[in-house]
Amino acid sequence: MNHPTELLPDYAAGVLADPAVVEAHVRTCAECAAEAESWGKVRSAVAGRAAAVAAPAPSIFAAIRERIGAAGPSATARTHPIPAYAVPRYAGEAGRRPWRRALGLLTRQWTLIRWPVWVVSVAALVVGGVVAARVSSAGLAPQVLAAVIPLAAALAVAGACGSDREPVGELVAATPTSPRVVLLARLTLVLGVIGAGSLLVTLALAPLEPVAGLLGLTAAWFGPLVPLSALSFTLSVLWRPSVGVGAATALWLLRLLAMTGALDRAVAAAVERLCTPGAGVLTGAAALVAVAVLLSPRLPHRRTSF
Repeated sequence: MNHPTELLPDYAAGVLADPAVVEAHVRTCAECAAEAESWGKVRSAVAGRAAAVAAPAPSIFAAIRERIGAAGPSATARTHPIPAYAVPRYAGEAGRRPWRRALGLLTRQWTLIRWPVWVVSVAALVVGGVVAARVSSAGLAPQVLAAVIPLAAALAVAGACGSDREPVGELVAATPTSPRVVLLARLTLVLGVIGAGSLLVTLALAPLEPVAGLLGLTAAWFGPLVPLSALSFTLSVLWRPSVGVGAATALWLLRLLAMTGALDRAVAAAVERLCTPGAGVLTGAAALVAVAVLLSPRLPHRRTSF
């Protein structure tokens, strides 16, 4: 089913020339109905705020016109006249502190990413840590971490970076920040939070696993996390989140079967090589992420016919 995503803001604002088709779809699609309701709340909030602001006095516009007329055309305008068809562009300085701007961009993503992403991630880390601690006496903590953390990361990446059906996406697209930068910021924030939480769990489990140790426990979940997250991110961005989650889950299941010895030796060896951290795996994952980021702004919008 194709969803009229681009028509929902106009539908909620009541400015569609023919709202009957969208209205019929909204009656049968709970997802679009919820999004239309969100846009309706935005419309009500903007209308209420606009009604509460008093109209400016006519003297303000008169003063502005007077100052514009007194200033006259600038030297630049006299020597390089702007054509009538030219569109004004923002030419202000973006800022002299790129690291501060990057940090601000990362922190803003925290509130823009939907809350189920964080709930699922935290729940997976807590459950994985508890189960790993319970089976640490049998030396199974690395296997538990390798099973829980990479899948949680893949699901979180798909939920945070692959959704194109959020109302806030319209506002993000209207900002001067490149959509590629926003996408990288989301990926960095999600993987950074999950990585930090996973390291805390690993540090807590390290005394219980003297054989594997800190490096062994870290390598157990970091190896499969890289390909699963890269695969989930790429397919979620280039296609849709459900495809990214499905592909990552399939690879995750293959890894579990390989760990239990249920796969053919050659297939199990190939899966293990894919989930073992190394130059080839890291390079391949970086290439997948780069392709998704580069192609993301060029992707066509979803068709609104249904």
